[in-house]
Amino acid sequence: MEARGVLVLCFICLCAFVGARGDKKEIYAKVVDLVAPGEEFLTEDALVSVFERLENRVQCSGVSCGKCLSVGHLSQLLSNFSSSQGLQMEDFFTVAPACGLFLSAPLETCGVIQEGRWGEETLHFIETIYGHDHDHNSTGDHPPHGDISESEGLEKMFLEMEKYYQPDTHEPCLTLKDILEESSHQHGDHTHTELDAVMGNVLYHALRGDCMKAHHLPEQQYFLDYIFSHYGSDNLTLHDFEGLLKALNLGGEEHDHDDHDAHDDQHSSETHRQSQTDAHQTNNSWDTACFSAGDLLRIHRLNSSSLSRDQFTQISPALIQQILSGGCSEISPAPVSPDSLSTAERYGYATLANLIICLMAMFGIVVLLFSACTRVFELCIQFCISLAVGSLTGDALLHLLPAFLGLHVHEDGQNHDHAEDNYDYVYKLLVLIAGIYIFYLMESIFSIITRGGHHNHNHDEEESDGHHCDHGKVLQMFQREKQNKHSNSQADLVEAEINEKSFPEPVGPKREQRLLPYMITIGDGIHNFADGLAIGAAFSISWRSGLATSLAVLCHELPHELGDFAILLHCGLSVKWALLLNVGSSLTSFIGLYIALSVSTETFAKEWISAVTAGLFLYVGLADMLPSLVHVDTKRPWLIFFLQNLGLLSGWGILLLLSIYEDQIGL
Repeated sequence: MEARGVLVLCFICLCAFVGARGDKKEIYAKVVDLVAPGEEFLTEDALVSVFERLENRVQCSGVSCGKCLSVGHLSQLLSNFSSSQGLQMEDFFTVAPACGLFLSAPLETCGVIQEGRWGEETLHFIETIYGHDHDHNSTGDHPPHGDISESEGLEKMFLEMEKYYQPDTHEPCLTLKDILEESSHQHGDHTHTELDAVMGNVLYHALRGDCMKAHHLPEQQYFLDYIFSHYGSDNLTLHDFEGLLKALNLGGEEHDHDDHDAHDDQHSSETHRQSQTDAHQTNNSWDTACFSAGDLLRIHRLNSSSLSRDQFTQISPALIQQILSGGCSEISPAPVSPDSLSTAERYGYATLANLIICLMAMFGIVVLLFSACTRVFELCIQFCISLAVGSLTGDALLHLLPAFLGLHVHEDGQNHDHAEDNYDYVYKLLVLIAGIYIFYLMESIFSIITRGGHHNHNHDEEESDGHHCDHGKVLQMFQREKQNKHSNSQADLVEAEINEKSFPEPVGPKREQRLLPYMITIGDGIHNFADGLAIGAAFSISWRSGLATSLAVLCHELPHELGDFAILLHCGLSVKWALLLNVGSSLTSFIGLYIALSVSTETFAKEWISAVTAGLFLYVGLADMLPSLVHVDTKRPWLIFFLQNLGLLSGWGILLLLSIYEDQIGL
């Protein structure tokens, strides 16, 4: 009885061996018939063809790589190999795993071939498939078949192959499961799979150019099913469709047309007819998969050379599904904006710019106190005021306005390749600025002509116009009083200043007069706080935006601070107290700066702060400073007029260049 059992067991083993050998013989015959039709074995010419096909199948960055296989290298795998005798069946299944190593890691394989270690690395590759990666010194005996680690190892090999292997067909892909089923044979109730057979089949299909994947690709209808399942209905409502467009970052403005409702009803009906009522069978591996362009073309069985309109319509649901699933978001490289700043850079550059503005204002005050050449100083102040008007209005209209209206954005990753038509808004805003400039020219020229030859040295009369409180005239009065040595007391100086401003003659220091320095300081502090907000928001957008806004703030801050300082001195304060109050009001700009930097992390915060900043700049430039250009009191009106035009055009020109060429300027 025992002998009969032993005979049965031996018969089963013999059948299994014969079956396995028969399967391997069939695989070898298919390979020979593919590369050497009519031959009984793989000749030397057939082996050359095998290696050429394998080298053409692997691609590195779109070009063929791994040009290193030759018949002579087979001696690293087979100790008794002779090219004249060709490659027999048993030796073929020794070479097949080495070719699998090449398909999964072509560059590394070429390296070990050059070092003469192809055979050693192939054994290590086989051990890795069996899950014995760390047992590098094993004898190479295969563990029992059916080990779960074998499937995992083969899956890893297929995943590595997908990085380099380029099929030569658009037919549906073979999966690892298909290869395993093709390589297995039945004996009794058990299915047996030989690794040699698996590797032989992988090599055979690679030589054919068949598509091979670790997992199945979904059916073509899957993508459309996913889209409608994503919104939980067989029909897309208007709300769902708006959400879809928002997810795709698509959709324009609403247009009121009477036929919209009928059009929407027709579109919904067509969509309903196209969709299927079958329930969507969720597949987690597909729902999170990122399909390459080649995968999508193979799924839809399309030619990769070109896509017609109908073919693009056919593949578009797949594109929508990829966006909705977010499968490709993790592997997509983060876009880098050339002008974006890190948090430390934003704080550093903004602080430096604000500090320079404050120091320049302090430097101007020092020059004001010790300047002996009053005429040159007056010309410089007029140029600064006109430059401030140009830079303030230019920054508000050419830079801030397009930014918060979305006409020219600076978000990370945005493409800044502007077409010519994209500057249409710039040209229209230039026309707006030209309108301001033309009316300024008309008013200035008429003012010069009407006052020509009738310059009145009675300053009481000069200061009686409606623009007597501008910074330019305050500085003119301060410089004149420095030359007036008829009164040595501070009270006389204050009284003269009050008379020049046509204030009612005081009988003593009134309460309003005592509070005036503090009111000026508080107003100046609020103004500087707003300037800090503007600078912080600008540097949060980009360094170019910060540069433009800092220039505008610097140009208007210098005459503004000098005028406030002169008024403080005229109000009876000492130089020490006037400087102290001026410095204190300047520090509020840092508060606004850091508030803007901290809250301007979101796009909507930047846009709202930019809108407020644009309003501030337009008011200061047009309502506060532009009138002082028109009503300036000077003995050389045409020279002042020339300097004012130079400052205005310089400010607008600088901001225009920044607006047009800021994306081509590198840091």
